[in-house]
Amino acid sequence: MPDRLLLVTDSAEPSGVGAHMVALAAALAERGLRPETLWPDHPAGRALAAQVTAAGGMAAVTDTGAMARAVADWAGQGRGTVHVHAGIGWEGHALTRAAHAAGATVLRTEHLPWLLTDPDQIAEYRTALAGVHGVIAVSRQAADGWRRVLGPGTSVRAVPNGIHHRPAPQVDRDDRMILCVGRLTPQKAQRVLLGALARLRRGGDDARVVIIGDGPGRPLLDRAIRRFGLQDHVTLAGRRDDVPALMAQAGILALPSRFEGLPLVALEAMAAGLPVAASRIGGTVEALGPGHPWLHSPGNSRALADHLAAALRDPQARARVAQAQQDRFNAHFTAARMAGDTLAAYRAARARKEKPPMDRIRLGFIGAGGIAHRHFGVLQTMPDVQVVAICDTDPARAQEAADRMGATAHHNHDAMLAAHDLDAVYICVPPFAHGAPERACIARGLPFFVEKPITLDVDLAERIAAEVEQAGLITAVGYHWRYLDTMDEARAHLATNPAHLMQGFWIDQTPPPEWWWRADGSGGQVVEQATHIIDAARFLAGDVTEVFGLSARRDRDDFPGLTVPTATAATLRFASGAVANLSSTCLMRWNHRVGLHVFSDAMAIEITDHDLMVDVGQGRPVRQASGDPVWREDRDFVEAVMGRENRIRCDYAEALLTHQVALAVGRSAETGTLVRMEGLRADPQPTFCPAAAAGADDAA
Repeated sequence: MPDRLLLVTDSAEPSGVGAHMVALAAALAERGLRPETLWPDHPAGRALAAQVTAAGGMAAVTDTGAMARAVADWAGQGRGTVHVHAGIGWEGHALTRAAHAAGATVLRTEHLPWLLTDPDQIAEYRTALAGVHGVIAVSRQAADGWRRVLGPGTSVRAVPNGIHHRPAPQVDRDDRMILCVGRLTPQKAQRVLLGALARLRRGGDDARVVIIGDGPGRPLLDRAIRRFGLQDHVTLAGRRDDVPALMAQAGILALPSRFEGLPLVALEAMAAGLPVAASRIGGTVEALGPGHPWLHSPGNSRALADHLAAALRDPQARARVAQAQQDRFNAHFTAARMAGDTLAAYRAARARKEKPPMDRIRLGFIGAGGIAHRHFGVLQTMPDVQVVAICDTDPARAQEAADRMGATAHHNHDAMLAAHDLDAVYICVPPFAHGAPERACIARGLPFFVEKPITLDVDLAERIAAEVEQAGLITAVGYHWRYLDTMDEARAHLATNPAHLMQGFWIDQTPPPEWWWRADGSGGQVVEQATHIIDAARFLAGDVTEVFGLSARRDRDDFPGLTVPTATAATLRFASGAVANLSSTCLMRWNHRVGLHVFSDAMAIEITDHDLMVDVGQGRPVRQASGDPVWREDRDFVEAVMGRENRIRCDYAEALLTHQVALAVGRSAETGTLVRMEGLRADPQPTFCPAAAAGADDAA
């Protein structure tokens, strides 16, 4: 945690930015920090500062022209972190320069997508970025956009917005009242809502609209209201302090924006149980989920009118949507979650400041079996990587691997870690051997890449995940299917046509290591192998909420002591509403079928680790995967450890969620009961820009 922390903005209109800062300051205070806040000395800034002080926080205001000097004075008092919040890309540069010059750790939160087009403004942004140790975007899609623009030299982290929800007194809802909250600017596109209301009125619907907010677009809206003849059906209510009460009263919230970061008003409606009809844009879809029923293309008043009509005429549908929104808010968008993610960003920025990016990385390996050699082959192609130390419980195997890599062999990981100045470690050990290697790395502050499955003990894995988060370590786990270019293509198809049914297969032979045959050694085929299929399903369809499994075991004379199930069938339910069947057996004498089939509306997708088939009723075209997904996952880990962009698709915390599902299959099969998981994301797992993730590995 930072010793001292300053949240600051110089935005002339810090409405959403300011609300975010107030919520973040309060949430960080709940975690034991005492963040200070600095605001511009104008009415909006003074009002926000008053909110902070009323809640017991620390706030100051200063003239806009003196803010950089105030930040420099604050940072000059000693070790601290300055967190600048920018409403748009041209704001905050003087603040970041002043904080950097005074020796502070500096972060920027960008509250909107990349919108700069003026060459001078772009040049100024890039120059100012030299003094920033980390950039935060308020949605995952916005983060992808900033990464594409800024390139691999800048660390961009997605920290989706979160809010504190304070329930308003319950009142009878006015089912015909459509609420719209936001500044009156072209960005918020309230005129689209007026066009939709005019269509509703012409269709005989007696709906009315209440628009909360003020801004330069008010005269244009006044004219549009008169032109549409809606004077008796639209209220321009200006700024209001009772938005929660109005949300408790309204029938639906309309959010027709042309672009957003991740709109706080959508989160407020979700928390309040107010259904939302919104434009299908990045941050809004991230908030509501891609399966939300009332999403229209930006600027399309006809589609918005259709969605509003469907919602207003069906109270049961509104109730279902409202409940789904509340569940999604509670899982993903609380201020407490936002504060935790922000603290991780602070730790990463501090580490980046204290340890500048390196030109070459020194790696150690714990375990020298087959999967380690797969990584050796990849890492040997990277001139900026050196494997300097290898340990294994089999001394001969450790020495053989060390000879291959020009490294030093050791008999155990403690001896290896004590003898070498390493930058990161690969942990490639059997499932039963996890725990001690990870904790040894954590104790030394070493990033680590761990091969799946991460352990057989879910409680141990959860403790390790918590220790990793507390230490702020970079981690990665070897779910390499996420790095297939065919997986990126499948995700693109499913982005607008989500998965509804999936069938996964791992129909294979029994691996030769005897530890694999024992349940206490490998955990069985689902945990050790088919976990790749579970992870691929999560990557495409979101998190799992329910698991039911059945298993069978058959004695096999050529595998003495075999205790793992020889056949397993499982059914999974996802938070998105999708369902999946998983089948696995190790009875084959060959690899028969390994893959995942995905079915959505008029589309079937079949994915393996080497090809992709997409069937839309026009044949069954198959294309081969290109590039090496293991190269990609290794390169992303190396880049992150070297202080460059962190593009890791599966860190330890993410892998834990997949591992919990795999273990739940076995637990359900043993007990004969349904296992309920904690419902998390209903949307696909986050990833980074596919185009940037691919490409360079062609040389490998």
